[in-house]
Amino acid sequence: MAGLRGVVALLTLAVLGVLVSALTGCGGTAASIAAEDEGMVVLRRSEGEDPKTIDPHKAGDTGSSRHCSMCYESLLEYDFLERPAKLVPCTAREMPTYDTATLTYTFKLRDDVYFQDDRCFHPDAAGKTFAEEGERKLGTSGKGRKLTAHDYVWSFKRLSAIPDAEGFWLFEHKIAGIDEYHVKAMDLFSEDPDAWRKHLNEGKVEGIWAPDDHTFCVRFTEPYPQFLYAIAMSYGVAMAREAVEYYGAEIARKPVGTGPFVLKRWRFNMELVWERSPSYRDQRFPSSDNPDHARFKPFMGKRLPLADKVHFRIIKESQPEFLEFLQGNIDISGIDKDQFSTAITPQNELTPLLRDKGIQLRTWEDPYMSYIALNMDDNEVGTPAGDRGLAIRRALCLCIDREDLIRRYLNGRGVAARHVIPSTTFGYTEESGMTWQRYDPAEGRRQLEAAGFKVESIGRDLYRTTNPATGKQVNVTVLIRRNDQQSADYAVFLKSCGDKVGIRIESERMTFAEWLKRSNDRVGQAFDSGWIMDYPDAQNNLQLLYGPNAAQGLNYSGYNSEAYNRMYRELAPLDESDPAQRARKGDLVHQMHAELDKDLPWVMLNWNKTYSLYHSWYTHPDPNPFAYSYTKFVYADTPKRGELATSWASMPVLPGLLLSLLFLVPAGLMASRVIRQAR
Repeated sequence: MAGLRGVVALLTLAVLGVLVSALTGCGGTAASIAAEDEGMVVLRRSEGEDPKTIDPHKAGDTGSSRHCSMCYESLLEYDFLERPAKLVPCTAREMPTYDTATLTYTFKLRDDVYFQDDRCFHPDAAGKTFAEEGERKLGTSGKGRKLTAHDYVWSFKRLSAIPDAEGFWLFEHKIAGIDEYHVKAMDLFSEDPDAWRKHLNEGKVEGIWAPDDHTFCVRFTEPYPQFLYAIAMSYGVAMAREAVEYYGAEIARKPVGTGPFVLKRWRFNMELVWERSPSYRDQRFPSSDNPDHARFKPFMGKRLPLADKVHFRIIKESQPEFLEFLQGNIDISGIDKDQFSTAITPQNELTPLLRDKGIQLRTWEDPYMSYIALNMDDNEVGTPAGDRGLAIRRALCLCIDREDLIRRYLNGRGVAARHVIPSTTFGYTEESGMTWQRYDPAEGRRQLEAAGFKVESIGRDLYRTTNPATGKQVNVTVLIRRNDQQSADYAVFLKSCGDKVGIRIESERMTFAEWLKRSNDRVGQAFDSGWIMDYPDAQNNLQLLYGPNAAQGLNYSGYNSEAYNRMYRELAPLDESDPAQRARKGDLVHQMHAELDKDLPWVMLNWNKTYSLYHSWYTHPDPNPFAYSYTKFVYADTPKRGELATSWASMPVLPGLLLSLLFLVPAGLMASRVIRQAR
């Protein structure tokens, strides 16, 4: 069997190697790309789809947030070099002061931050809109004005006033007067658009103000130590009122910010091209004597951004994207399931095909977790079912073979999850892991029998658990948030796990929009779920099981433990910079996991593990999944890319060999299918 797998892998490598040498690829040949980039530092990347928006207040996904950060800036950002993640000033000239008596943060702004030049700032554009003037006037730019503290006041209000803002939850119930402002804005938006606009521009929020152009203040109703992390997200950036009013809905495609890049071109389904902003302030690459930062030495002290241009190509399918990477036409690449064996050996190393090209591999654990939220209001698996419901939840946790899921369905790109927080977050300890979140189907069957269920063997590793009261097999339906081949495979996996404890696990696959509605309304027994951490604080994940958050669309299980809720309310305001509060927070994280282990509202699955490939000419940052503004620090040796990519493209190909290998592809695919069926 191992020999057969090796043959298939070798055939795949050979075919890909030939194709990579033979194909010139869409988006230009290596020679034409090199000619286009001559004399510039150009980063070449890809996206699987266009960003949904470049309006930062509506950017709720990572792709949109990444592009927002090319142009827009917050008061703070993540340090490029320091790990663990550390916040440093961005448009603020220093870290803010905090008044514990009044719960007020005060920021002092830099004096050299300007919005990019744009038509919206031209005197002739006053009182006009893009809808009236159209594309013909965009070449007539006005000089970008200086950023002031009033821009942050207006931007925070806009996040609270537009009905489709993604990030208002970061401010809700926390900033003084923000809830009242928000409620009035929602009422006016549908009833009186003119009054709504006046409310946005002139309305006051008690806890947000600017004493002068360079001072911005935020006052809270309760301690909120996560606020600084929250405003480092795209929701906390400054937007220019002139730009939003001029472009209207088109601001989602025509961003105007203070950041390092300006959007030069966006051709839908094809490309986004960002270029260095001529008005970007004098910011320098940070310095460090840490030996771990040695590869950044050539850039330390250089003016940012390092790149003159960043070219994103939209490549929807993973296979052509991977081939473009192998040809050198893009600088970095992830590894999809279909390409994993081509890139990574069974020893978890790069294959010769990639290693010989000087490609580098980097892996890290992402703060993205997958889990199944069990509806705690359900009569079969939830709290109303009493001890029998708890036994079912325990059996579900014990029957899931997480290692098998990661090995067979994720190509090893995961880590089995026993905690609600990742291992890199304060509060995580091995001891705080949930004991029922393990693979032990025999114990699962014992738990069911102890609760009064009848468990009988019906075959090799197959069981049937029936409820004596009904005589029917215990059945649990999981709602899966996609409907593709991967979700079909996942459904088969879940069923095979349930068979080991006698529970019939059925799956209902659906679109994400339908899943979101069903899960928000908690119409179903169990919901296939995932969460990517927004900032490096345990509170961000532990909020997902806070009872009142069921109404906010965060707590899909509807878990509502009085003990857990009490501990969450105590944990949320604790400041990790204070030693006593930090110690108490660590204790609470441990106790909250123990409470979850007692009730089991979730079946934990895995944390994501990222595999990323880099060409030798690309200087990449150390992983920081919370930072979206790192592109200004990244460098690519454009001449080296052009030289290597052109040489790879010019390698001779034997037509006979290509033809022979193409005939062998179906045989290789069939062999691969036989292997999968035999496992």
